[in-house]
Amino acid sequence: MTYYLTCLADEFWWGGAVAQGMEMPLTASSDYELNGTINRTDNQYNALFVSSRGRYIYAEHGCILRFEAGGQITLSEVRGGADISEGHGTLKGAYRAAAARHFASGKHVPEEMIVAPQYCTWVEMLRHVSAGKLEAYAEGIVKKGMTPGIMIVDDGWMRDYGDWRFDETKVPDPAATLRRLHALGFKTVLWVCPFVNRSARDFAQLAKSGALVRDAAGEIAMRRWWNGTSAVLDMSSPAAVEWLRGRLDALRALGADGFKFDAGDAGYYDSDDRTYGNVTPNGQCMLWARFAAKYEYSELRACVGMGGQPVMQRLADKNSCWEGKKGILSLIPNMLQAGLSGYPYCCPDMVGGGQEADFGDGSEHDDELMVRSCQCAALMPSMQFSYAVWNRSPRPVQDIVRSCVRLRGGYGAYLRSLLAECVRTHDPLMRHMEYEFPAQGLARVNDQFMLGDKLLVAPVLYRGMTERSVILPAGCRWKYLPDGKMYDGGQTVQVAAPLAVLPYFERV
Repeated sequence: MTYYLTCLADEFWWGGAVAQGMEMPLTASSDYELNGTINRTDNQYNALFVSSRGRYIYAEHGCILRFEAGGQITLSEVRGGADISEGHGTLKGAYRAAAARHFASGKHVPEEMIVAPQYCTWVEMLRHVSAGKLEAYAEGIVKKGMTPGIMIVDDGWMRDYGDWRFDETKVPDPAATLRRLHALGFKTVLWVCPFVNRSARDFAQLAKSGALVRDAAGEIAMRRWWNGTSAVLDMSSPAAVEWLRGRLDALRALGADGFKFDAGDAGYYDSDDRTYGNVTPNGQCMLWARFAAKYEYSELRACVGMGGQPVMQRLADKNSCWEGKKGILSLIPNMLQAGLSGYPYCCPDMVGGGQEADFGDGSEHDDELMVRSCQCAALMPSMQFSYAVWNRSPRPVQDIVRSCVRLRGGYGAYLRSLLAECVRTHDPLMRHMEYEFPAQGLARVNDQFMLGDKLLVAPVLYRGMTERSVILPAGCRWKYLPDGKMYDGGQTVQVAAPLAVLPYFERV
């Protein structure tokens, strides 16, 4: 089924693929195509597109969206039809209307995943997790005055891909280790994925029971991924779901609080795969996410659909760099895109980046980038650390990072109120300037954002910058919180932003 619309001359659109936030907004002059029939981006996809003129498009099962210069919007390969609606006034009106009709409601993610920092073992340990390293990492966090929160034990804690038992050569007494992390104030989240190695203990059982995806020839599908070549769980198979639930429930019984559900990307499946439920690649990705949503403490990086579901989402691994579509410049646009695509609970990846290639040699890293990345995340919906900046960086940098954590903690009540508001209205926690201040010419502003309707945050995103310009919307006054100075709205101001300062304002 194909649909045709006309983009208005003064209309701006967002949505679709979270990883393409830097390409938004789309306009009548855009030349753009997004094929969402199989999501091949490395992040979330939802076929929701919302407009500054109060229109929305929603195609539950994905589509190909095409913008052509001249204003034609084409929606093709739409399975099951699309909901195209107008008359909702503004970007906020369009998003709220779409969300009320199509998204989950009634529950949000646990408060700790938003209010408290998250810590991931990835950068410090890569796949070399051990009980000693885990406890030392957690103890170092507390000793250096960082607030404990969610401890994500990344890849390497288990016996094999598809053997979700602790490797007791690394963690001899898992229950004791988890108790120790709890005693230090952490919730523990364990990394898992849908891949199963041939060497995994249960491989033969899973193959026999129909729990693994088969290719077009009927053979077990072996798929190449970043850690090798493995079979993949068929999440449409009751046998796969029952087996995985049993393994994860056993870990919960040991003391794990939840799971980081990595991978599950639609790109690891083929359209002609043989599966129990005869599902599409996007369908497999959606089933992986639905399974994750059964656990209170869960995180996803790849997702299709699932708008508004109480699952913590995360931006794909970012590089430790200033430039490009994987560096610090991508954080605000992609986080805004996440909110407008139906993922209000999102994490901007790890402070300073999380790509293995940037950290694998164990060398020290750009302290200025670490600080600005930390400030960028401080008032986003979630804040996650991995690189132990509290131990590795000079004392002034450590002090700035601790101040960012304290700043976030000081807004704990406000963050909790935004969670409750999100359940009630579906509003994203982190909002585009156009979302809160329509028709003020702010649609193209991608380097500052609103946290709720009260805080305007304008992080420094360029090396060596010690001041920055900030657009203050009209209709209210603004208090620059680093020094208390008051400004009238409706102007662009230049504010001092030395390394220790995060520029942000309160609407008064």
